[in-house]
Amino acid sequence: MSLDEQFEHMIIFEAELTVFTRNLQSEMSSLAQCHDQVSPYWQDAMRKNYDAIWLPFHEKMIDYLKREAPAYLQFLHRKIQHLKEYLQGR
Repeated sequence: MSLDEQFEHMIIFEAELTVFTRNLQSEMSSLAQCHDQVSPYWQDAMRKNYDAIWLPFHEKMIDYLKREAPAYLQFLHRKIQHLKEYLQGR
């Protein structure tokens, strides 16, 4: 694969990752709202098991969306810029 092809694929990947991240943010927001709406009404033994799974999952997703995804997108953007400059002979 040529560097030109790699450049094109990286641009497509960056755009798709951006869309994925936005969609994930939207879906996580919707899921959290539903969780918060049901939370006051659901206080049984199964709730403790659910919370043991939900809370770490939710924390990891928030961390990904607030820290990891933006950092990776910035990294990817820098790589694309460097490759673009290289291909343009700068």
